[in-house]
Amino acid sequence: MLKPGDILNGRYQIIAKIGQGGFGQTYQAVYVEASNPLSCVVKEIVPPPSPNPRVLGEIEQRFAREAKSLAKLGEHPQIPQLYDYFQQQGKFYLIQEYIEGHDLSEEIAPGKPSWTEAKVIQLLEEVLPILQFIHQQDIIHRDLKPSNLRRCSQNGKIVLIDFGAVKELTSVVLEPEETSMNFTQAIGTPGYMPAEQQSGNPQLNSDLYALGMICIQALTGFHPRTLPSDPSTGSVIWHYSTADRNLVEVSPGLEQLLNKMVHYHFRDRFASAAEVLEALHRVPQRPSSKLKVLKPLPAKKRPSLPIKWFFWGFSCLTLALGMTQIPKLQKQACSVEVGDNISCGEEILSRNFLAPEKEEGVKAFSLGNYKEAVTWFELARKKLPSDPETLIYLNNAQLAAQRAPYYTIAVAVPLGNPSDGGDSGREILRGVAQIQSQINQTKAINGSGLQVVLADDANTSFRAQQVAEKLGARAAILGVVGHYTSGNTRAALPIYEKYNLVLISPTSTAQTLAQDSKVFFRTVPQDQVTAQALAQYLYQQAKTQKVAIFYNRNSNYSSSLRDQFLLSFDELGGLVVRQFDLSEPFFDADATIDEAAKRGATGLILFPDAKENPYTFTNSLKVIRTNQNRYQIAGGDSLYTSDILQEKKASENLLIGITWHELSSNNLEFAETVKKFWGGNVSWRTAMAADATQVLKVALLQQSSLSWLESLQAIFDANIRRQKMLETLRKPDFKTVGATGEISFKTSGDRAQTVAELVKVVPSRCSPYGYLFIPVEYKTAQEAGLKCD
Repeated sequence: MLKPGDILNGRYQIIAKIGQGGFGQTYQAVYVEASNPLSCVVKEIVPPPSPNPRVLGEIEQRFAREAKSLAKLGEHPQIPQLYDYFQQQGKFYLIQEYIEGHDLSEEIAPGKPSWTEAKVIQLLEEVLPILQFIHQQDIIHRDLKPSNLRRCSQNGKIVLIDFGAVKELTSVVLEPEETSMNFTQAIGTPGYMPAEQQSGNPQLNSDLYALGMICIQALTGFHPRTLPSDPSTGSVIWHYSTADRNLVEVSPGLEQLLNKMVHYHFRDRFASAAEVLEALHRVPQRPSSKLKVLKPLPAKKRPSLPIKWFFWGFSCLTLALGMTQIPKLQKQACSVEVGDNISCGEEILSRNFLAPEKEEGVKAFSLGNYKEAVTWFELARKKLPSDPETLIYLNNAQLAAQRAPYYTIAVAVPLGNPSDGGDSGREILRGVAQIQSQINQTKAINGSGLQVVLADDANTSFRAQQVAEKLGARAAILGVVGHYTSGNTRAALPIYEKYNLVLISPTSTAQTLAQDSKVFFRTVPQDQVTAQALAQYLYQQAKTQKVAIFYNRNSNYSSSLRDQFLLSFDELGGLVVRQFDLSEPFFDADATIDEAAKRGATGLILFPDAKENPYTFTNSLKVIRTNQNRYQIAGGDSLYTSDILQEKKASENLLIGITWHELSSNNLEFAETVKKFWGGNVSWRTAMAADATQVLKVALLQQSSLSWLESLQAIFDANIRRQKMLETLRKPDFKTVGATGEISFKTSGDRAQTVAELVKVVPSRCSPYGYLFIPVEYKTAQEAGLKCD
């Protein structure tokens, strides 16, 4: 391997390594013999130690032939020139022009703004002539994708790099023992590679398929590997809408052109790049909208001194009157009717934890008898130590009884039956309740406490929107922790946007959820983090390289996690042999596992939704039971529930990706405190919810920096304080430390830190189910240091 400073062939000084693949390394270098130092790219192809002499001879001939082809291609101004090629110490080298700029993968990627139709047409008009040129040389690129289209920083033009012929050559170099030289292997990248290319029979219009897929990705924002296909034709389906995805705006002419470019069978596509260009020129161009020129507003005149004194006197009077309104405005967050699924303590939402003392506390609270409510809730807390609703109501009642100042936030999660996600909702509440208790002990927010409003969204999008509307309309509420699932968060987000109300989710992980939202943040990382951790462990540690995926394509969370796993597994070289729909009511676990096995799968990937669909979680349990530890099973964080532990031995071969576990926590103090609070182990959802509440606490501390005029205005206009919350969280230097370590946010609202943990199921006497989750690095519960074992 070359190092910075090395001089190759006496002429090329290595600056830095810029890439690595199965074939070797790529470096940036400088041609030192030139009068002006010339930047170049060095591609080093490393054969195995003792190659077959006959094969090596054929490779040398092939290398020289392909190098001459690349030299010919370099005559085009938008293809890098080939400066040199040679062999040295048994290695092959290609020296090419270095293009200063960036790859289109920086412009076309999840989370990036979708391209306009005009920009896509411009890309086609620029790349198609390049393909026309190389096809005239009877050369197929075979690896067209965003990262192989480079935008030159000098002139903004697109340059086509990394031809598949080199990859084909290098793959042969690395397999020298082959008795026959097959140079028509499946070179390419999944998602951009058509069927004929996958079977080793690329055509000239295989490159047109790849370019069409790049354009579709630019328009939709979705990687082509994650798009569904028509089961009858095999063609990709991309122009559609769902509950969480708007229909892409594209003219019928461009839609038809792209559909023909990406047709499944190459005979049904355009035959040549020239043919596509001709069809493109017939696509009607949309008229550009004219910008409206607004007249400047007339400058405001400065008020004279008497008028200023008048306003000063009026403001003082208003402030005096306004101060009497503060308690009323704070109470508005709780002045709601019984049965509206929102409560500060006047009704029980979590019916799974009931006790006479809790019911008496709720009655007293609803009547305004707060001291009596405190007494009853304290008794209920002793009786229901693991019930977070009781603790939150107790904290709220104590604030009211003390007539202490407080700020108000809300939590919107499912609080019903476990089958509807209620257990997960209560896990979230525990994190919020713990931080609320710590704040209220010392009135830690500028001498004020924290009131928490509970909202039960029933784990449905419709209810999530209902409670979001009600929470947004309550002026005292300055932030919301929620919702549990990505789908419900997405449904409610526009309503929080309307009210300028901060929403921090501890559990919604869908990849592009935060895109284009000014009020959304999350303490949990995106699905990409968990997907990468699972894919790497399966492929590298578990040596599981062929898998089948079980998911619900109608779930935002499930499909997002599936997409990210698919991309990560592809990149590692793994193969997804089959995908199954978990949402089917008549799901046959035996049949699906048998089919996966026939296709060579040695791993089963389970991505059920978070109990939004009535069948997906149950069907996942069927897969676990039917598998009986025959194949490695891996899954997403929705599987981190007591239901899995109750499957006992059937779940012993299960790997789950989560974000935090108490046994590997960097914040041991939090893990210990949480055990005392709730009398047992807690989940990652509790830790992430504690982080979300900590973030809101820090943002609320900034409320003291409001000027007297802003404070006056804030009495009557909740948007003043809500805007201050947003400004605080959007600051580039915002950060705090929570249960899972440092917390800061990207400009998108996504968490900046990568937090991921893989856990497995092991027998343990510490659990009432006889099994529990421990980090994957431990073999047994005893090794993990659990005292009861």
